[in-house]
Amino acid sequence: MIQGFNIEKIQSKTDLPTLKVNNFLLHSKYDPKKEAEQFVKSQYIENHVHLLFGFGLGYFAEALKKKINENDRLVIIDPLFKEIKSITNQGDYHMIVDVTEKNIEIELNNLLNDYNVNVKLICSPNYDKLFPDLYKLVLKTVKDVLSVNSVFFNTINYFAEIWQENYIRNYFYIFEDGSLSELEKRYNLPVVIASGGPSLTKQIPLLKKVRNNVLLIAAGSTVNTLLHYDIEADYVVSVDGSIANYNHFKDSIFQKSKLIYSVRNHYKIREQFKGPAFSFIPSFEPGVYEHIEKITGKQLPTLLGGASVANYTLTIAERISSGPIALIGQDLAYTENKTHAEHNKHFSNVNDKFKEERRTFFTEGYDGENVLTDAVFLSMKKGFEQIAEVSEEAKRFFNCTEGGVKIKGFRQKTFQEFCDDIESWKEKSRNNECIGPSVDINNWRDFYAKIQAEIKIYEEILHQLNKGLRHLKENPSKIMFSQKAIKGLNKVDKKLKELLNKVSMNSIVEPVTMDVLNKFLPKQGESKAEEYARVFKQNQVLYDRLLNATNLSRRYTENLLEQIKKTRHGDE
Repeated sequence: MIQGFNIEKIQSKTDLPTLKVNNFLLHSKYDPKKEAEQFVKSQYIENHVHLLFGFGLGYFAEALKKKINENDRLVIIDPLFKEIKSITNQGDYHMIVDVTEKNIEIELNNLLNDYNVNVKLICSPNYDKLFPDLYKLVLKTVKDVLSVNSVFFNTINYFAEIWQENYIRNYFYIFEDGSLSELEKRYNLPVVIASGGPSLTKQIPLLKKVRNNVLLIAAGSTVNTLLHYDIEADYVVSVDGSIANYNHFKDSIFQKSKLIYSVRNHYKIREQFKGPAFSFIPSFEPGVYEHIEKITGKQLPTLLGGASVANYTLTIAERISSGPIALIGQDLAYTENKTHAEHNKHFSNVNDKFKEERRTFFTEGYDGENVLTDAVFLSMKKGFEQIAEVSEEAKRFFNCTEGGVKIKGFRQKTFQEFCDDIESWKEKSRNNECIGPSVDINNWRDFYAKIQAEIKIYEEILHQLNKGLRHLKENPSKIMFSQKAIKGLNKVDKKLKELLNKVSMNSIVEPVTMDVLNKFLPKQGESKAEEYARVFKQNQVLYDRLLNATNLSRRYTENLLEQIKKTRHGDE
C-alpha cells in the first residue's frame, strides 16, 4: 500500500512484470509487450504530437517510441508515477508528473510550434478509471489549448497579406508619431478600460459620473458605443488590421482622443485622429524592432498582448499609469444572447444558427454561473490570464464587468465599489499631456531614400526566387537532384536568408513557409522517387508563394513612396 494506492507488481504469463493498482490491471496479465504493440498500432498517427496518459511500467511508451519519427513528439502524463517510481523505469521520456492545467498548457504550447496543431491524446488502459477527474482535466485542457492555438494560427494565415500592407503603410505614421515609450508612467490616475461586451451599456451612467476622475481607454470598436453616449476616451487602442476594424472609425473624426496603435493596425485609421498618436510592436513580431528603428529611427516598445485589442489595452494601461485598472464591458461571453454592447457596429442578437456556426459552449461565469462563450473569447480570456500571471502589478487589476466569464488573476469588484474607492484620486493632475515629435523636410527626404532602398532589396529577392525555380526546372533527373542543382539551390537559399533579414516580411513569409513544410511531410516507407517528387514540389510551391509575397510587399512599398511624394514632398 503506497499513499492510498494498493499497488501490486505481478508476473504475467510470459514472465514479464505487470501492474495492478486498486484492482485495475494497467497491462495485460498474459503478454504486456504484445498488448502494447497492438494497442499502439491502433492509436499512433503519423506527424502528430502524442500525449500518453499513463506510463505504468512503460510498455505503451516504449511501443510508441519505436513508431514515432522526427516529425512526431511524445509526452507522458502520469499522476501515478511518483507512487511507482521505485518499481518502474522512467527511461528517456518527457514526462509530466504534476498534472495541473498550467503544466499541460506550458508543455503543449512549447510543442505546438510551426503551426502544428495535430495532437493525439492516448489513454492507457484503466488510467481513466483510476483518475477520472484528472483525465477530464487533461481532456479539457488539451481541447482549450488547441482551440486557442487554432484561433491564433487561423488569424495569422488569414491576415498575413493584410498585416504586411498595414505594416509597410504604417511606416509613414510611425515616422512622424511618438513611441508609446514616451507615455511610460506619465499618469498617476485610476484607469478604466472600456470594452465592447454586452454589459458595457449598464455601466455608462456611472462612467459619465466619474469620467473626469479617471483615465479612460477605449479598446478598439468600443468607441462607437461611447460616442453614442457623448463620451470621448482619453486614448483609443487599435491593433486590428482588417477593413472591418477601419469601418468602425471611418465615419468619425477624433479631436480629443489620442490613438495608440500597433504596427499592423489598419493604416487608414490614423487619419481619423487629429491629435498625437503613439505606436508599439506586438510581442509575437520577431525582427520588427530592429527594422522599425532602421527605417524610422523610432524605438518602439514590444508589448505582451493576446487575441484581443483589450489584451493589449490592459498592458498599455499598466505602462502609462500607476493607478488601479478596472475592466468594464469585458464579458468574453454572449451575455443576454447579445454579441456586443448596443450601438457597436457589430451588435447582433445570438440565435441557434449563430451558436452552431461559432461552436459556442458554456464555461464558468463571473459569479460562478455558466455563461455562453466560444473559442475566440476563450483565447482572449487566456490572454488576460497570461498577462496577470507575469505582471508584477496584477494587484492593480480589477474585473468590474459584473457579468461574462470569470478571469483568473483579476480581483472582482463592482464598478460602483471601484468608483467609491477612487475618491481620493480626484485631485491628481492631468496636465502632463504628450505632444508628438516634429519632423522637417530633410528628415522626410532621408526617410524617402530608405524606402527606395527597401524596393531594391525586394527586387533582388525576386531575382533569387526566379533563379531557384530555374535550378528546379533545369534539373536533368526525375528521381534525384544533381550536384549542380543542389549547389545552386543551396546558394539561392543562403542568399535569400541574407536578404530577408534586411526587410521585414516575417508576417507574410512565416505562414507560407510553415504551411508548405506541413503540407509536404515525409511518409513512412516512401521510395527515393517519391521522396524526390515531394521535395521538388515542396521547393517549387515555396518559391512560387514567396514570389507572390515579395511582389505584394514591393507594391505596398511603392504605394508608400507615392504617399510620401504627394503629402510630404519626399522626391524633390
